[in-house]
Parts: sequence; structure tokens; C-alpha cells
Amino acid sequence: MANLAALFDPPTHARMVRLAHLHGRNLKQREIDRFAELGVPALHLGSPWPVLVDKVVFEGEFFSFADDLGVSGELAFTIVVFSNAGMIDIAAWQPETERLAVWRGDGFALGERQIHHPNPLAAGLQVFRSPLDWLRADRRGIVLVRDQFARAVLADVPVLVAEDEHHRKKLQELFLFSGPQIIVPEVANLEAAQ
Repeated sequence: MANLAALFDPPTHARMVRLAHLHGRNLKQREIDRFAELGVPALHLGSPWPVLVDKVVFEGEFFSFADDLGVSGELAFTIVVFSNAGMIDIAAWQPETERLAVWRGDGFALGERQIHHPNPLAAGLQVFRSPLDWLRADRRGIVLVRDQFARAVLADVPVLVAEDEHHRKKLQELFLFSGPQIIVPEVANLEAAQ
């Protein structure tokens, strides 16, 4: 019989991601309240894994935990990147500066598990500009963190749903001459026309 403990113990990489993320602190009530003011219910901040806060150092599309470098760093929200393989990376997001980066480089988008497990009731895979909009939508869809991987990873997705026409054009630039159909919801088109 296989070692029972090994069956319940996640793979080494996932365990490393989980433990690194859990070094962050829980959100303070004022942070939860601010998210609520911005349209993000508290439940969206905790499922399937909590948004936490940690001190980080941004280095382009990557970040390091400040404690690992022995520096003070800056506060950022940290969010686990889930794929088909489970927890594969951590994203750090600082809303004030709009910086978004990954820790290990194994993840390329928040919500990337949905690329291979689409919602059959949705018109396509929603792509958000920022984690804030993604959290408002209860983490349905993705947020690109590393754009250069979009063409390779999203090539087989039939339809992407952009937030608006400007966002659609930006996404189209990632695919050059071929790629998924990129649409804009009717609501965004109506708002743009007003």
C-alpha cells in the first residue's frame, strides 16, 4: 500500500508556493472594506485561496519577497496562480502603481486554470486588464501577467472577451496575424457609444 501521507501531501512545487504565500498576512478590515467599496465582496477575496499582503521587491515582470532579500520592500497584495497542475506561482499586485508580477515565472496569468476548463455558459474566456476587475467578477476569466506567453498559451482558445474596444485592440496586438477571435461584450459597446 502506498504511503498514505504521500497521497495527501501536495507536490513539492505546490507546497513551496503554498508555504511562501502563507508567509504573508491576512487582509486588515480596512483593506476588506476598501475592496467592498470598489465592488469586490469579501467572499471573492478568500476563494479558492485568500488574497494576502506581503512585502515585495518588483523587478519588471518578476518580484521577490523582501524578507528573502533582507530589505524592507513595499506592500503588495499576493495572489496564488492556479493552473491544471494546482498552485504553480504567486502574483504580486500593487494597485496604486498598477504593477503586477510573478514570483517564480511558472505562471503567466491569474486564473489560467480556466484556459483549459472554460465555463460552458460563457461566450468566451474573459480577459481583464487588472486583478481588481477580475476579483469583481469572482475570478472568472484571466489577467495576463506575462503578455509574451499569450500567443502560445491562448492560441487554441476560440474566443477571448475583452473589456472594451481599446482593450480588444491591445489583445489583438499580442497575436499578430492569427489567434483567437477577440470580442467585446455588448454592454461595453453601448457604454462607449454614450
